[in-house]
Formats: sequence, C-alpha cells, structure tokens
Amino acid sequence: MLDKFVNGAFMGKRQIGRPIKFNLRNRNNEGWLELVYAPRSRTEEVASEFLKFIHPYLFFVTYRFHIEKARDVGMRVEDVYHNKFHKEPYIMNHIYAQYFHPDTLLERVRDVAFYRRPRTMFKGFKVPDWATSTERHGWEVDNYSRQAWENAVHDLNSEWTPMQFAGERLEPNVINWFRLEQWGKGNSARLFYNEVPQPTWFRHGGHMLKNSEDEKERDRQLYSFTNADQDRNLIFGMDTTTPEGREAFRKEYMTLCELAPEIVKEENMVFPHEVAPEISSEPHFQRMWQHFREHTFRVSFANAVAQGEISEADADAFVRFVDLHNAPSFNIYILGRTGKLDHLAHDEGYAATMRVMDTLGLEAVEFNHKSAQPVEEQFWEQFDGVYQLTVSDMRRELPKFVTDSSNRAKVEALMNGQPALEQETTVKLAA
Repeated sequence: MLDKFVNGAFMGKRQIGRPIKFNLRNRNNEGWLELVYAPRSRTEEVASEFLKFIHPYLFFVTYRFHIEKARDVGMRVEDVYHNKFHKEPYIMNHIYAQYFHPDTLLERVRDVAFYRRPRTMFKGFKVPDWATSTERHGWEVDNYSRQAWENAVHDLNSEWTPMQFAGERLEPNVINWFRLEQWGKGNSARLFYNEVPQPTWFRHGGHMLKNSEDEKERDRQLYSFTNADQDRNLIFGMDTTTPEGREAFRKEYMTLCELAPEIVKEENMVFPHEVAPEISSEPHFQRMWQHFREHTFRVSFANAVAQGEISEADADAFVRFVDLHNAPSFNIYILGRTGKLDHLAHDEGYAATMRVMDTLGLEAVEFNHKSAQPVEEQFWEQFDGVYQLTVSDMRRELPKFVTDSSNRAKVEALMNGQPALEQETTVKLAA
C-alpha cells in the first residue's frame, strides 16, 4: 500500500508497458569510474574532482593494508578483492548447483573454507603451497572461472521476477532491508516484469546509456536480446586517437600504477581505441558467432586447398579426422598436440591435421590446462584473434552461411537489436 502511494501516485512509477525479460544490470564500480573520468554535468565534475583528491589517501589507508595482509597470509591481493567468499547461503548454492557440476560443490566449499576463517590467520603465518590460489587441485582461479560464475548470476537475474530489494547474496533477514544499498533501489525501482523501467544514476549504479537522448540506444539496452544485460566498455571521456587524449590517458594510468603497482602494471597499458570491440556473450548471439567461426574456418581451408598450399591427401585425411563436413571437433587434435594421446604420434590423420593447422596459421595456438576454460573454447577464442573476426565481418558473410531467408531475417534482427517476432503487447482482461 505504501509503495502504491509513494512510487505509484507521487513518483509516477508502476506503469505497465512492454514485457521485459531481464533485470537491469547494475553498473557497480564501472559507474563510479565513468563518474571520475567522464563527468556529464557540473555536479558530476565536482564529484569527480573530489574523488580524485581523496583517492591517494584512500589507497594509503586501505589498499596498503590489504597488500600487507595478503603478503602475511601468502595469497595474491586479487584474491582479497575477487575470491573471498565469506559465505554463500541459500540462493547462491542453488545457482552453483544448477550451472556447475553438483558433485564439486562440497569440494569448492572446502576450498573457500580457508578464506572463511579469517580469525585463524595470524601475522607471520604462511599458507602452505597446496592452499594457495594457484596450487589447489592444479587449477588456477582464472578470469574464466570468475566470469562463468558472474554469467550464472546474471542469467538467474535475467530469468526471475525483479528483486523487491537488492542483495541476493544476503540472508533473508528483515534487518537487511535497512542496509545502505536499499536506499533508492528495491521497491523504488522496477517491481513487475512488464513495468516501464525508470533507472536513475543511483538505482543503476551509473549511466545506463552513452547518450541519454538516444531512444534507439535505450530500446537496445532494455529490450534487445543481443545488447540487453551485457557489459559494455568503459567511457573514459578521452579521445585517445589524438596525441592530447593519449597523453591524458597515460597520465591517469601512471597515477594508478603508482597507487596500486601490484595490480596495475605499466607494461599492460592499452589505449581504449586499441581495445577490440567486445563480442556479446548473449547465448543466441554466441551460437550464431560459432557458426560464423566454423564458416570462416571452412572458407580458409578451401582457399588453401584451391591454391595448392594443402595437398589433396592431407585435405581428405584432415576432413575425416575433425569431421569437417558436420560440426568440426578439435578435441582429439588438441589432446594429441598437448601430449595427452601418445598413440596419435603415428596416426596419419593426426599428422595431416598438424600440417593443415600449421598452413592455416594456427600453429602458435597455446592451451592452458590450469584454466577452467575448456581447451576447445581456448582454441576458438584464439582463432578469433588470428583471423581478426569482427561482427561486421559476420554481417557481410551472413548470406553465405545462413541460406534460409526467414532464418536470415531473424538473425539480422538479432544483431540489430530488433524483435524478430511481432511487437509484444500486454492487454488487461475484463473482469
């Protein structure tokens, strides 16, 4: 009743509109970074200058302390910020059991139990090698592991009814309703799946749109399967294609190197305009992207055979070995190349596959068996880099690997952020 009066009558919310599948992804730390580096109003400029002024002092009293404790207990400072699961009650366990193998849940709980007992850590105590982040079961806690967990949480948020209050990691305790992150969020944000969303900077954790006046961008971010619920690159507010912009970016980056030398390395600096456009991780788009990868591989292979760079015998043996006529699988090739299948050393199909891959420029592809990322995914990810695949290339090649006109229309709508079917509407039924 209070929500109906306050948010409905006085704030103009709770308006029913188009059905929307996902919860708006909060920008979190990205919104604050954009506030510092790309303020959009005079108020944001004042906040940006204030944050830049206090950052060195915040680093001195917080980050330096974290570094000292990380060294004392023998773990990386990244683990302090990213891999400290103090407790993951209720819904988080359900997410893990749904998206990952249930048998590994207890094993994972044992792994993080060390981080969940901070009172047992004393100054000077050294963590044994088997308990460090890079030595547990031979697996590294790498970015792919972290991203897989984040994707699982985002998928859950995309499917369920919008949260009535923020914080799915919290225990169901009424006291949690009065936490700071509930102010301006929860019931004051979107409550129904078909409610017209009205995100503010505070509710969204930053600016949702690059251009707040662009209605097309707003529709893409709210209703598009390809663009919605996706991370986007940071807006630094510096044109690094110009010498002045590069100098400004380098100055800010070097400041971060001085403040956090253990995390931000000078040799890792990349200008924003040099970063490759991010490929959408939306499942429908990823399936189409995989079709495009396989199409590009087949075209490159056919061109090499036509030009005589690959012999007919090697081509036939390679096609049979990886089943190129259907969905190509490179798992056996990868296992052989990494020394897991010694009997392939005398297999003609494997030898032909090695020669073909070298000819196609894929001899330098490396595989990391200490990562949770499947080796075939590692192969295709590096294939994207070797052949420099882009979304614009996929648009150009679309008629060649999607021959059905109706399917092609659906794919084009998917990439353009348009609904592939008729506009969905909501109708109030008579009593």
